[in-house]
Amino acid sequence: MVLHQAIMRFKLASIDGYDATGCYNMDCPGFIWADGAVIAPGDAIHQVSDVPNGPIQNITLRVVKDKTSGDWWVHYGFNKIPTSVGYFPKSLFSYLAQKANRMAFGAFVISKKAIPTPPMGSGAFPNGGKGRAASFTDLRFIDQNGNSRPITANVTMSVTDAKCHSITAIKNAKCFYGCPGGCVK
Repeated sequence: MVLHQAIMRFKLASIDGYDATGCYNMDCPGFIWADGAVIAPGDAIHQVSDVPNGPIQNITLRVVKDKTSGDWWVHYGFNKIPTSVGYFPKSLFSYLAQKANRMAFGAFVISKKAIPTPPMGSGAFPNGGKGRAASFTDLRFIDQNGNSRPITANVTMSVTDAKCHSITAIKNAKCFYGCPGGCVK
């Protein structure tokens, strides 16, 4: 990912649209930290790319179900191979204790009403391409046997306001996203 600013964010399942169930990040009970973890779900990632002239930073995020325990492990790497952050125990879940049937990734910006939004990603629209726009790269699905394959099709894209921010279609397991900010609702 090429980032202007980022938050490692996780959303766990809800059976009622988050009216009374479900949770986000460390508000979810039961997350177990790995020894030496330097980041947790919900933390801001401050080391970001300085585009267009600075170095491109790569952040790897991985969520994998352990075949033996059934726990869901979170891994994070900044310009390196990811290391364990911690896990959500299998006991926290009902259906997800067996398998995941959906995964999601994305970006968002938020501001109070009548306040301009901040930039998303690098602050460039996705048509800026490599070295300018933020990107998700090497998008992969890891199956129950630990085999990974690139995500290349059958992906639902959602953009809430195309005048304010956008995303490209996934091609070769990669897509670009972002906006300069400044939208007012």
